[in-house]
Amino acid sequence: MPKLYIDEFVGISNRLETLPLAFALRQAYGHDIILDWHELDSFSVTDTRRGRVGLMARIGALRVRNCDAELFASLAGKKIILRSLDGPADKLDPIYLETAARIRLAPELRQAVIACFAKVQGRPVVGVHIRQGDYRLADGERYDIGPEWPAVPLWWYEEMMAAIVTRHPDVCFYLSCNGEPAALRQIVERFAVLSLAVPSPYHYKGEDHRSEVHPVGDLFALACCRLLLATPFSGYSHWAANALGPASDCLVPMPGATRQAPHAGLVRLYGQRLPRWRAAGRTGSDTVAIARDLSALPAMGSADTSWL
Repeated sequence: MPKLYIDEFVGISNRLETLPLAFALRQAYGHDIILDWHELDSFSVTDTRRGRVGLMARIGALRVRNCDAELFASLAGKKIILRSLDGPADKLDPIYLETAARIRLAPELRQAVIACFAKVQGRPVVGVHIRQGDYRLADGERYDIGPEWPAVPLWWYEEMMAAIVTRHPDVCFYLSCNGEPAALRQIVERFAVLSLAVPSPYHYKGEDHRSEVHPVGDLFALACCRLLLATPFSGYSHWAANALGPASDCLVPMPGATRQAPHAGLVRLYGQRLPRWRAAGRTGSDTVAIARDLSALPAMGSADTSWL
């Protein structure tokens, strides 16, 4: 059985995006999928195993970084170190959600997520994913997609949260973020927010990826929310909204949004892969502009933990 390894070449959500290609290769050529990830103490992936990408694994291995149909067809019997976030659509699209369903949260984290939302049972919950750290602001007063990984100004989230509270006074927000927690003080003080009470045990990715909250439990908790204030481009927002659990709607800032005109768009891409989500952020595809009062939003519900 040929071996296929995936190491920690990117953050956890982007590594999840390699799994559909790994399972497509397994389906086609019988590869044994071996994951060398710190976070596997927090979740499991059916039909994979944990291992090390050490010297022996690297010897003779083909590094696959951009897998098109021609390369895919050549990989029978090859030992692979997989680092491709994309692949032939005809191979990946049919198994994308099936692959996501193979990912199972560890029982103790599952219980922590359920307990978190039990505190606000019966109230509408909106997920808020704020990506700081490795995502950078181009302009603090205007949302700009100039940088490769553009951050969303905090005021945009505040404006959207305030508009949601106007329509749904009993709403609470599940807050998911990385970077500096002190920067979020105004949001925490202004709105009814909750977060997962499980600290992160992982610090190997450095300050740019630092998170106070357990990143795997946090991702699954975010995926329990049926509406997200998301970070465009982010694989973390994408996996929470479009792959894990039931479908979620996403509100995202439109390029050029300002405090005075915090334009937002609605994105619905459940079951679609990461490249399409990132294209929506870069080009505006699959994004429908909505009024500032958010009157076009569907009815809001409580967090759904039934799928965990």
